[in-house]
Amino acid sequence: MAVDSKYYVHSSDKAALQALKMIPGFHHFVKGFMKIWSERQFRISNMSSCIRMSDTQLKKYYDMLPPICEKLGIEVPELYLQLDVSPNSYTSGDTKPFIVITSGLFETIPEELIPTVIAHECGHIACHHMLYTTMGNILLGGTTSALRSFVPHGGLATMPLEVAFFYWMRCSELSADRAAVICDGTAEKMSEVCMRLAGYDKDINAIASKEEFMRQTQEYREMVKGNAWDKTLEFLTLSRMSHPLMTVRALECEEWANSEQFQKILDGSYLLDEIQEDVEDNDVEEDAVREEKKGRPKFELPKLKRKSKAEDSVEANEQLGTVSIPDEIRKYKELMDEGIITEEEFNAKKAQLLNL
Repeated sequence: MAVDSKYYVHSSDKAALQALKMIPGFHHFVKGFMKIWSERQFRISNMSSCIRMSDTQLKKYYDMLPPICEKLGIEVPELYLQLDVSPNSYTSGDTKPFIVITSGLFETIPEELIPTVIAHECGHIACHHMLYTTMGNILLGGTTSALRSFVPHGGLATMPLEVAFFYWMRCSELSADRAAVICDGTAEKMSEVCMRLAGYDKDINAIASKEEFMRQTQEYREMVKGNAWDKTLEFLTLSRMSHPLMTVRALECEEWANSEQFQKILDGSYLLDEIQEDVEDNDVEEDAVREEKKGRPKFELPKLKRKSKAEDSVEANEQLGTVSIPDEIRKYKELMDEGIITEEEFNAKKAQLLNL
């Protein structure tokens, strides 16, 4: 059974996204982005300059993808290999997300860690990061001149927006790391990925100790936690970075793997907890009815909003990682209600989704 991202998304991820949406100029930026961005541009670029993996192309690596997608409850995205000496992987898009792995990554980490990297990227999709991640990459990647024209007061006004995007993107990586830990069943591989990307190239002819690397991460945490100036230096170091420091990520993964929440996901007992909560809710309601029949004062029950069949369908699709047409229409309706897009733009998008 697929694990819903609501059980593992990092609390910092949620808080940072909420803070990002509160930044002045955010809605203007979204409106400008939606006007000039086309997801199809990405596919044209990938299809023309990368190698698409499939059942008949680099099958060994492609076959790592479907089981991970099943575990996280998402559709299988397109997977590309890009010629780039820098070890990297990234996911982009929105309704049709895709994953790109660079040739440099294959040269840096052992082959047995490739599924962990793929699971991390799939975690971004499962956590619904893709739209804002794509926006952030475009805003922070130096192609902002057109978008800045949609933000009042130009470039100066985008500075808080850029800092907020950087912060949220760092926090979102922690959620994706947790998805990789869930797929592996342990933090061992994700911690090793961090150590490899921190400098331990697979071609280095020496033995590195993961235990010593984890001690280093603890020492780093104590260093910045106990000194205000070191904490300030850390902030200045991170303020323009889209990813957390490797030591921080490794430590977060280890702590997550040792948490009660992770153990419940691993053994499936988190589902029993959810069922028990439903049973307790039903018991409370039945007790209220019995008390009322006996003529005793009835205590107030919390008012629960009943979901329509359409809402249930949308929720089910979200849990499966699929995109439903009603859900997409609601998303654009919210953008129209908030003044981010016009009614004309909403109607055009609605017609497109319904194939009218």
